[in-house]
Amino acid sequence: MSAHSNSNNNRLRHQAGLRSGTPGAHSGYSPSAYSAADASEDANNNNAQTLDDPSGKDSRLKSKIAMLRDVSITIGDEIRDQNNFLATMGEDMEGLSGRLTTTMKHFYDMWARQGCGPFFYLALFAVCVFVFMYVYLKFR
Repeated sequence: MSAHSNSNNNRLRHQAGLRSGTPGAHSGYSPSAYSAADASEDANNNNAQTLDDPSGKDSRLKSKIAMLRDVSITIGDEIRDQNNFLATMGEDMEGLSGRLTTTMKHFYDMWARQGCGPFFYLALFAVCVFVFMYVYLKFR
């Protein structure tokens, strides 16, 4: 490989956002993208042999690209499923909101017809609950 093609490859890698260097034990590739078995295999190979026979690296690279494509398709499917689920859940919440609004409207209508009697009972209930909690926590 000539120095010109080497610098051209590094420039293309930089434009694509890839790291420069050859894959190996200390190249900085993450374990998920480059396994330890691949690293030990590359460490045992001679650099001249790897430069002469890149077909093995090409096939491994193609298989990893296919795996990444499959993972991204699976992620896209999962996102679509979750969006459908959230849309369904949103529709259910809108229905629940309507029922709750109707119930509260009926409650306010009942409250208006009865006067301040229910308010008195509600306040008495709250006072009883607080007294019970105080006694329970004090003499526990």
